[in-house]
Amino acid sequence: MSGKVGAIVAKAKILVVEDDENILNLLSAYLESAGHDVVEHQDGSTGYKAALTGMFDFCIFDVMLPHRSGTEIVEAMRSQGISTPVLFLTALGAETNVLQGFAAGVDDYVVKPFSPRELIVRIQAILRRSQMPHTHRDDVVEVGPLKLDLDQPTCNLCGENIALTPYEHKILRRLLEQPSRVLSRGQLIALLYGNDAAVGPKAIDVHVHNLRTKLGDETGSMIETVRGFGYRFAAAGDLERRVQ
Repeated sequence: MSGKVGAIVAKAKILVVEDDENILNLLSAYLESAGHDVVEHQDGSTGYKAALTGMFDFCIFDVMLPHRSGTEIVEAMRSQGISTPVLFLTALGAETNVLQGFAAGVDDYVVKPFSPRELIVRIQAILRRSQMPHTHRDDVVEVGPLKLDLDQPTCNLCGENIALTPYEHKILRRLLEQPSRVLSRGQLIALLYGNDAAVGPKAIDVHVHNLRTKLGDETGSMIETVRGFGYRFAAAGDLERRVQ
């Protein structure tokens, strides 16, 4: 990230892969007017190569692209450990398409036609969230007043220590390390149990319920259910406001 002052997102380097030249020009104009640097590609293959350099602060992909789809690009990024925030901007608006996008690893999904101003607001919000979580020490992840000890099955909320089971600890760690990103129940099953086909999604729901209970009503509610898919942890800034 190029940096920020307070809660204001400063200049970011944004990759836009869009084969419609009119939309590409419109996006670039709005992003540049918001103070960002934009790198453009109209082809999925060249966009794929650019995305895998990991040199960007944010990416916007159409899903239907020549040669390589936006889904292929983001799946390749995530498989290589590139956590750059990604937004899909696409004409595919069916619920199955949206869920497939989040399953691939995107951070947001916007359907065409779209409001350029709203899109900029969404991008700025994601950029802010991506900067909020940080580690004061190598063994602690801190989001707002919530501190998770990576070496011990415990977290600290507003000065109070809370004991966690190993499974609760793993779930909370993954959610805090990827705030606002939706994690499917399947992904969480793989995290906790490996590829044990005997374990169903209800097991994950039980662990999340118990974790929410331990964190209390305010903080526990920040673990949000994404209907028909899984869970995500809300923005750190919202967490700070809601637990005060």
